[in-house]
Amino acid sequence: MIRKAGNMMMGLIFLAASVLVAPEAFAADSGPGVWDFLLFGNLVMGSGFNAGTLGTSSTGTTVYQGARPVTGNGYGFGVGTEVWFTNNVAARLLLQGNVFSDSFGESAKNGPLAGFAAATIGPVFKLFGTTNYFVYAPVDLGYAITAESAGNPATVGAPSSLTAVTGGSLYGDLGIGINIRLLTIEAKVAYLPAPGPFGGNSFFFPISVGFDL
Repeated sequence: MIRKAGNMMMGLIFLAASVLVAPEAFAADSGPGVWDFLLFGNLVMGSGFNAGTLGTSSTGTTVYQGARPVTGNGYGFGVGTEVWFTNNVAARLLLQGNVFSDSFGESAKNGPLAGFAAATIGPVFKLFGTTNYFVYAPVDLGYAITAESAGNPATVGAPSSLTAVTGGSLYGDLGIGINIRLLTIEAKVAYLPAPGPFGGNSFFFPISVGFDL
């Protein structure tokens, strides 16, 4: 009987401790001094980039056809870190890369591909909500390395190959996001004034889904 009572007491103590600890099982997502790790994926719509491609001439040889629009969506991923100074203001540093293609299977062989890798820093403003569930507005400013891959003219019987033409550009975006505990979703408008040597659409619309760890 004494052993059963002791076991019951230990069980109650364990249950009480679990209830007390459970709210602190995960670190807070925002607040003074909070430091977060960000991991996210991108769907980038409205790219409008251009890139070179290979084609076949009337004689059957492979020729370079020059730039043509890449109208497909872009896909990418990124990582970052975020530090909160107050309950409502933070700053974050992001590194991300995105690739645009009409058909990834064919483009990986003969082109065209276009894309950019960007490093940005900027403020995050909490608009309303609680520590772990809130709506916020991010602003990211930085620099991007741009690239367009185009098929090289090939000699008869030689396989097609890709060459990359690179450039650089300022980069910026702003938008609105929602933080639902560890999950974040952002919709933004981005500006890339010099997409690369082949030109392209400066404005596009990234949607990011990721984790706030």
